[in-house]
Amino acid sequence: MRQLVESTWISLNKAGEELCGDSVIIHATPDSFVAVLSDGLGSGVKASILSSLTAEIAARMFEADGTVEDVMQTLIETLPECSVRKLAYATFAVLIVYGGRDAHLVLFDSPPLILIRQNAIVTLPLEERKVKDRIVREAHFALEENDYMVLISDGYTHAGLGGIYRMGWGWKNVATAVQRFVQTGVDTVKLTEALSKTCMKLYNDEPGDDATVICMKVRPAVSVCLLTGPPANKEMDEFAVKRLMAAEGDKIICGGSTAQMTARVLGEKLEVEWIPPWKRSGKEPKKKGSPPTATIKGIDLVTEGILTIGQALEIIREAKTIHDLPRDNDAATRLAHYLLAADDIHLIVGTAINPNQVADLIRGEPMRMLYIRELVTALKARNKIVKVERV
Repeated sequence: MRQLVESTWISLNKAGEELCGDSVIIHATPDSFVAVLSDGLGSGVKASILSSLTAEIAARMFEADGTVEDVMQTLIETLPECSVRKLAYATFAVLIVYGGRDAHLVLFDSPPLILIRQNAIVTLPLEERKVKDRIVREAHFALEENDYMVLISDGYTHAGLGGIYRMGWGWKNVATAVQRFVQTGVDTVKLTEALSKTCMKLYNDEPGDDATVICMKVRPAVSVCLLTGPPANKEMDEFAVKRLMAAEGDKIICGGSTAQMTARVLGEKLEVEWIPPWKRSGKEPKKKGSPPTATIKGIDLVTEGILTIGQALEIIREAKTIHDLPRDNDAATRLAHYLLAADDIHLIVGTAINPNQVADLIRGEPMRMLYIRELVTALKARNKIVKVERV
């Protein structure tokens, strides 16, 4: 099973500033993960521009297998040091993870990465060296499942300065806070929110500096396979169902005809749940008209087709993460939850034309394809890896 790095980040602007002087770039593919955090000198527009340039250069060059020397040389030539304060115009921290396991960390004037493994703070093997007259710290290390990693800008280490913490929150105290939060089993969304709220509280709701946190967790990828619509050729029915059953992860069917086909091929009983889940739970959903679900042995969710997919699409568009989903238990919300919780999504789409559907006849392709295309766009915008297979 593929292992990946889940990530979430939040930036707090310095009080009175419309733009944040910190910049974050995160790129993820099935094989690699890159996170860059850059802190521009000062605050406001100038700091934002400088950190954006630094983050973009660092991300692009490291992704292209550029060396630390090459990156530093480019940054020095592009962003010379401040002639007055003799400081770099922007700092950066870059974390590159290959295959969810092999990590490479590069730090230039940035707080170290916080790594929590089995509820303990891990000391990273950082090596310090001079590159183009700049001090760079670097580490190569292996990651394990359920490792948590946190990158922070110095706005976090300075939080509470002169108040609760005379010298500021400090890296060790931030690391201890991360350690305590992860013991509750939080995901990266909740961890990021908890750290951000604590930081804001230490600043008395008026940050004295831009403050950014990137929270990451190493975990197995979550897979979902969804079959919707019968194949154009009835002889392909068995093939489509076998593709669904052989897929990794949760299995979903959307469509009445598709459900009947699957039950027939599997030799299982199709039972429609005419009483909506919300009636059984006693909690009425905010939206009305969600079609009933059904059950087939071996399938995790069976719903109606186009209407349910369309409703799920609208729910997904309004939610950034699964934490933003309504607490309803209707078909569309359940479908949206499966899709937002997944990392790898395999859509098997039947191309049979419905002779009773005027739109199908006019378009020359199933109406469901319109919804599938929009669904794919919405899911990819949330960094999901989506594969569409037509049958």
